[in-house]
Amino acid sequence: MAVAETHDETSLPVGRNRRWLRLWRTRIGLGGAALALAAGGAAWLDRDRIAGNFLDDYLKESGVRASYRILAIGPRTQVIEDLVVGDPARPDLTARRLVVELGVGWAGPEVRRVRVDGARLYGSYAGDKLSLGALDPLVFTGSDAPPALPAIDLVLNDARALLESDYGAVGVKLEGHGRLDDGFAGTLAATAPGIGIAGCKAGTATLFGKLSTAGGAPQFNGPLRLSQLDCGGASVTRADIGTRLALARDFAGAEGDFRLEASGIRSDTLAGEGLEGTARLAWSDKGLVIAHDVALADVTAPQGRLARLAAKGTWRSSAGGSLAARGEWQGDFRGEGLRADAALWETLATAGHGLEGTLLAPLLGQARGGLSQALDGASFRAEAILRRKDASTALIVPEGSLSTRTGERVLALSQISAGLTGEGLSGLRGNILVGGAGLPNINGRMEQARGGWGLRLAMAEYRAGANRISIPRLTVRQEGGDGLRFDGVATASGELPGGALDGLELPFEGRWSAAGGLVVGNRCMPLKFRALALSGLELAGQQVTLCPEDGSPLLAYRDGLRVAARTGPLELAGRLGDTPAQLAAGGAWLRYPAPFALEDVAIRMGEADSEVRLAAAKITGSLAQGIGGAFSGGTARLVALPFDLDRVSGEWTFADGALRLVEGAFTLSDRPPEGPARFVPLAARGATMTLSDTAIDARARLNHPASDRLVAQVTVSHDLESAAGGARLTVPSLVFDKGFQPEELSYLAEDLIVFADGTITGEGRIDWRGEEITSSGRFASDGFDFAAPFGPVRGLKGEVVFTDLVNLTTAPDQLLTIDAINPGVEVLDGTVRFDLSEGTLLSLRDARFPFMGGQLVLRPLKLDFSRPEERRYVFDIVGLDAARFVAQMELTNIGASGTFDGTVPIIFDAESNGRIERGELRSREGGGNVAYIGELTYEDLGAMGNFAFAALRSLDYRKMSVGLNGSLGGEIITNFDFDGVRQGVGTSRNFITRRIARLPIRFRINVRSENFYELSTMVRSFWDVDYLGNPVDRGLLKAENGRFVPADTLRIPVQPPESEDQP
Repeated sequence: MAVAETHDETSLPVGRNRRWLRLWRTRIGLGGAALALAAGGAAWLDRDRIAGNFLDDYLKESGVRASYRILAIGPRTQVIEDLVVGDPARPDLTARRLVVELGVGWAGPEVRRVRVDGARLYGSYAGDKLSLGALDPLVFTGSDAPPALPAIDLVLNDARALLESDYGAVGVKLEGHGRLDDGFAGTLAATAPGIGIAGCKAGTATLFGKLSTAGGAPQFNGPLRLSQLDCGGASVTRADIGTRLALARDFAGAEGDFRLEASGIRSDTLAGEGLEGTARLAWSDKGLVIAHDVALADVTAPQGRLARLAAKGTWRSSAGGSLAARGEWQGDFRGEGLRADAALWETLATAGHGLEGTLLAPLLGQARGGLSQALDGASFRAEAILRRKDASTALIVPEGSLSTRTGERVLALSQISAGLTGEGLSGLRGNILVGGAGLPNINGRMEQARGGWGLRLAMAEYRAGANRISIPRLTVRQEGGDGLRFDGVATASGELPGGALDGLELPFEGRWSAAGGLVVGNRCMPLKFRALALSGLELAGQQVTLCPEDGSPLLAYRDGLRVAARTGPLELAGRLGDTPAQLAAGGAWLRYPAPFALEDVAIRMGEADSEVRLAAAKITGSLAQGIGGAFSGGTARLVALPFDLDRVSGEWTFADGALRLVEGAFTLSDRPPEGPARFVPLAARGATMTLSDTAIDARARLNHPASDRLVAQVTVSHDLESAAGGARLTVPSLVFDKGFQPEELSYLAEDLIVFADGTITGEGRIDWRGEEITSSGRFASDGFDFAAPFGPVRGLKGEVVFTDLVNLTTAPDQLLTIDAINPGVEVLDGTVRFDLSEGTLLSLRDARFPFMGGQLVLRPLKLDFSRPEERRYVFDIVGLDAARFVAQMELTNIGASGTFDGTVPIIFDAESNGRIERGELRSREGGGNVAYIGELTYEDLGAMGNFAFAALRSLDYRKMSVGLNGSLGGEIITNFDFDGVRQGVGTSRNFITRRIARLPIRFRINVRSENFYELSTMVRSFWDVDYLGNPVDRGLLKAENGRFVPADTLRIPVQPPESEDQP
């Protein structure tokens, strides 16, 4: 196996070292020629006795117990067999044959050659002491003479040794021949199964190579092989160490070259597939020098992978004491082909969850990309110096760097120094510089401080598009062993969900320890910003102070994040688009994972007529599983719209940059400019709203709270930036019946519409832009019945178009049809034309109905429902046919003819009391006839009565007028005035009637009744006694003292009594 070249720096002069003389006397001297010396030592030590039988006497003098068999003794050759030294039951040395060849030199007889066959040596190494048993007196003589190899020719055949030690058993086999001090050549093989110490053992260790001598110095060249090496959690599957080792001739020094190849390197935190390199050793009485250049390939660690990790350096230790106790290593480490572990990227990706849309997301993304670029295929290099002195070690890193694949430096270390003791690092100091490849520029300085080390850092402004962050100052100090305390300030600007932040300044302080975790903010910290834009809201030059809540830190992290901060009253001002805005709160409690809360929140946006006001008694939320919570006690008002939202409550979430409200409930109420509300408050449940960027979209169903009747479905959209939006209202089917009446929805229907029965459908829209508001709508019914002050209405149909729905203003000339209306006499198939203004001013353009052969027309009028007033309904009757009137009134025994025109004014005072005032019908020119065409109910009216009825049962008139006056809620007086009366067809004629016919006759008849129906009832009862029924049963009469008297009824006089009776 090749051996590394010898380096000049390791060539040291060979000197004396008393301790190492003793050590190498026992190890190298015995290991190189122990078998030969043991077998032929006596001959070499006492050459003048070789010629005789000296062996026995020599062993006895040395106190060595031995037995042998002399096979042959001659002047030149002595042969011994079956040599046993020590206890025969457990010998320390045995030899099958020992042949010593003698010669005579200038100094006399000498050992020329020793041959040993089948030698077996047994020894031990315990407590740092080597022992060969019974051979110790022969080997360890205590002589002060320098150790050296004997100048004899030695032949070893099948020589073996077993050394029992504290580290395990070592078996050795040696064969060779040659002059022992110069020219010996042999083969050495050793094996040591399980050799090692507690916690560090090899499955097998073997040594095989050539052992030779030259110039008195022994040399070994061959591989040392280790398998299944396991030391302190680190393991090596296989290691081959090519060894070339040369000892000094006095064993006081050594030089060696080594070439290492290993595979399957593993530890708790590191693994490598292959290790290779070279080492150079030089040892003398001046010290020990070891130079190495080794590299580990395909390195794997929890933090990532390295294609190659190399260490090149030199260890130098001075003489005296342990060679490892004092010394210095100087060199460098190099790494290539760095690949960060996937867990790092997963951690960074996890750190970015929930930051989408914020300024931290692009910054973190850019830093992650820069870090990927920096680490992908990166290399590092560090110069290092280790100085060892007894139990302490000093570490110095003059320079270190991490560079990208292209060679750009992204991390630099300089002037790093620290002390290494059993308790860890001490006196750590140095400089750190980070930057390049898309990474933030950070510089820092580590220094030793009282109680530990300290670190001062500063990060220059780091940008990603419009987002930037900097840390002008950060101080980190060691505290309590493994604890850290930090204090600094950060500034940031950039994007937020739905907005942006500029000039944030956040001071922070805290501590960290393995036991206590991370703690930030034990005192109040002011948070300042130059500008904050959120969903169109812009705040400028504001400050919010965050304080710990109930003695807890603002932020703590140990097995989970905890946040507990509070603020005092908040007063923030800014603009929403071009309009001013104010945000106020009684206080805020920022907590995690516990719910956070805001109380007494009030928001005002806009000016004057365009102002929007929002408020909430309480808003709660949580960040534990998404961002969301609940709100209650809210109000909302857009001043330009005459509506208010009260008792607003619901749930909210914030995700993907959008605020969503769900399960909303509120009360919608009317807010007219003056006067009472036009409709009762409506209730909404299950309402939703979404605020994304500056756009608001909302949906709700409005119900009548008492009856839970659906009134309308509402969809609202609004853009905060442009202050423009709209609302869409849909009335799918508003049903009025016994369970729900118009007056329950609006006071405008009071005393005007009762007993309603029907369905209203329609839709409307309200649009606004700033202070400008427009609205419209269409509402219709295909059949609506109700009772009005002037009588029942049936079958109202049509569509009403509003040009201003907010102010309830219709387009001009709206048309409705009416199946029937009965102001006293039912009229059919009418039409009404009208328009409504401001919800209270009704202009009735025209209302007309076919009426008994003519028309019933309501004159145009204006009604103001905003205040109590007298209202006059004037009905014009045109072309009424008396015959059709009698037929429609079912007066079957009366016949009439004639055409009438007239006017019936119906007046309601401010208290809604109605009356007919000066109503009059007049017959047209030509007059008509009134006749009784049925049979007389009463059998006998008396002679004159019968005569008169027979003569007057049919009357022709030239003129006839009907006057109407009285209260709709009391008594109506009807005046019939006949002029130009004469007998009609079918009457009895005699000299009296003929005389009377020559006279001008006028009839005047006054009839008192409650209404038109009572009037017709009275006339009909003349011939149909059963029509009225029993007056007692109907409550009209009562019995007093055996007589019928009128029942007590409230009668309202038509006019105050006069001094004279009315005609």
